[in-house]
Amino acid sequence: MKQWPRMCTIGLLLVISIGGVRIRETAWGAEPVVPAEHRPIEIGHCRLKLIHEVVLASDRAGILDFVEDREGAPVVKGQQVARIKDDAAQASLAIVAKEAENDVEIRFSRKSSEVAEAEFLKSREANLSVPGVIPEFEVRRLKLAFERSILEIEQAEYRKAINEMKLNEARAQLKTFRVEAPFDGLVTRIHKQQGEAVRQGDPIVEIADTRHVRVEGYVNLRDSWQVQPGAAVAVQLDIPDVELEVEDLVFKGQVVYVDVKVQPVTGGVRVYAEVVNRGNILRAGLTARMTIAPLRQRTTPAAPVQARSIR
Repeated sequence: MKQWPRMCTIGLLLVISIGGVRIRETAWGAEPVVPAEHRPIEIGHCRLKLIHEVVLASDRAGILDFVEDREGAPVVKGQQVARIKDDAAQASLAIVAKEAENDVEIRFSRKSSEVAEAEFLKSREANLSVPGVIPEFEVRRLKLAFERSILEIEQAEYRKAINEMKLNEARAQLKTFRVEAPFDGLVTRIHKQQGEAVRQGDPIVEIADTRHVRVEGYVNLRDSWQVQPGAAVAVQLDIPDVELEVEDLVFKGQVVYVDVKVQPVTGGVRVYAEVVNRGNILRAGLTARMTIAPLRQRTTPAAPVQARSIR
């Protein structure tokens, strides 16, 4: 009987599967073999971008009465960062507010209605006691006066409702003189100063939210089916031609979007994640490496079944 050479015995491998994880037996002991779909996916040359960055403009033309003129100043959602002079609008609002709170017409109509009702009821009661003491024509006239007084109350209430709506309109118009921050962030650039004239739509202030950043890169087609929204990511800065301590820091986040299209030239699929910008270290325009935790179950599409022709 032939004896296997010693070198072949040492090189013999036995691969078994336990609970979906392969174990490779070698002459030196057992070691796990990580399936390809379980390995982290690394993407290089990722680009950092700001998620929330806006240029704020005025909805009106006019003269700037106030501007948040300090770059780097923190702002919160709804905070006023600029305002057009609104003296005339403020005066108009005061007039409309006074009209809206006026209910004299309603109170007068109600009192008049009470008198008209009393006169009508009195005439009807008199005719019930002594028929014909009040002419029928007079009774009908008093009834009409009573019904008209009821309609006058409704008309007065309608006018008051219109005035209240005009008040809401005046408040909305006044708000258009204000420029407010749409989210929490920092003032990153100032285009106009207090006292300058602006036209409708002119840029005034830029605001950015640096608490979270977007990391965008391309994964190859083979790995794209192992990436899904919600997958955990780890991001490290990768700045070319320089070595910095910040490149050793790891920033955590998760995949937000996997593109539904494939790049025709490179064959890559665009993926972007959102990460927490700890200490505002990550800056838009820098490059980074991103490691993505893949799915635990292979999702590569199965090969299509070839159709057989029927003869």
